[in-house]
Amino acid sequence: MESTYENQKKNFENVESIVFSADITNEEAYIFQLFKEKHGKNLICPEAKVYQDFLKAYSSGSGYHVFKGDLETLAASEVVISFGVWFQDESTEAMPLVQKVLEEKNPKFVYMHPIEDATLQTSISQFIKYEVGSEEGVAALLADALLKDKELPEEIEDILEDLDIGYLSAESNVGEEELESMHSLIGHDTTVSLILGSDLYTHPKAGQIAKLIALLERHARLHILCVPPAKNALGIALVCDLDERTEGRSVLYESCKEGTYINSDKCVCVNDDMKTSSAGGLHSIAHTLGLNAKTLTDYSNQLPQEKGFQRVNEEDLKKPCLYRLIPQEQIRDFTLDEIDDLPVYDGAVIYTYKVEKPMAQERGTDNILRGSKQFAIATKLQDGDLISFEIEGVKFIRVFKIDTYMKGTIALNPTFDIKLSASLLSSYRFSRLAFEKINNQNIGNNDE
Repeated sequence: MESTYENQKKNFENVESIVFSADITNEEAYIFQLFKEKHGKNLICPEAKVYQDFLKAYSSGSGYHVFKGDLETLAASEVVISFGVWFQDESTEAMPLVQKVLEEKNPKFVYMHPIEDATLQTSISQFIKYEVGSEEGVAALLADALLKDKELPEEIEDILEDLDIGYLSAESNVGEEELESMHSLIGHDTTVSLILGSDLYTHPKAGQIAKLIALLERHARLHILCVPPAKNALGIALVCDLDERTEGRSVLYESCKEGTYINSDKCVCVNDDMKTSSAGGLHSIAHTLGLNAKTLTDYSNQLPQEKGFQRVNEEDLKKPCLYRLIPQEQIRDFTLDEIDDLPVYDGAVIYTYKVEKPMAQERGTDNILRGSKQFAIATKLQDGDLISFEIEGVKFIRVFKIDTYMKGTIALNPTFDIKLSASLLSSYRFSRLAFEKINNQNIGNNDE
């Protein structure tokens, strides 16, 4: 990594791919998009890419370029359903905001996830535990349960009638009576919000899941909130045409932190980490593109208006929310593939998610793999064992600790170094565990 933005700019001229994390600003993303359009650069941001793909599939069914839900509709909801959301994830500012709404407004809260969350016990009205990997089937069951009493277009009715509800229910471990119980919470005029999280964006069948959920927004009047997986993943997903993988030589870019980002409430905000209102970093990386921009607003006002961005002035930059993105209508192009056999995750499984390093150390979770007594028995691990394992090419060394509040055979792998691997960021968060004790004794799921 070069130490100055001037040197980074020189690097851009000599590489084929620019790699960056999802904390860059909308304005930086805009400049990178110009590099792609004018010089054919590949743009790599894995956590924003999976989110972008999910939103595109979602839009094909909803008819809008972005989800309609926000914190205001969440706060007004009598029923809130979360699906694929792990509330201890700290990769975005959305989690504490959503939790605050749940605590203050106290709606009926249906929590859907393979792992029980002890921190949510006082808020949950119903816990629906589904099998790891079965999210596509669960999305189909949700669509069937919440749309069966709605007037639907014939092609949507045909899709729902073709679902093998018995198979999906058995393989996902979600009983039809559980869905009926959830459905009973929803009256004719009940305001309902559905919160979606990163488990869904990284799922191999994310596009299918997105389309099934879009049916709920369009025909069941649910307010959908797709929580971004990182600080400005939504902004980057809207501004950049992202690529799957690097080509040729690449440079890893570090954000100059100048500009705006979009939070989970779809508010365009000035980056809190900006030290001044100058745009020196933006000027430096944009120099070779011939941009005639002098101020931050000059860059901000070139963001694509067809994606909901609006023009601003210097006074607007003082507001906590410059403006909120308004969902733009677009042509629906809805098709749905047949649902294949749902995957099976036998044996011990771990769940990897992001925490901030200072918080991890404060809580004593730094380099800890937490699991239940049941998990310990299944893996023949003892409290305090030091183990190593790999996920998507990233090696982890963890101390295994038994958590008496946990249940089941899924262990928690909180990590602050998740950004080290592009493949880790874009991969499904659950993984089968194949590990070694540090003394090289091979145990666990090593036959996988």
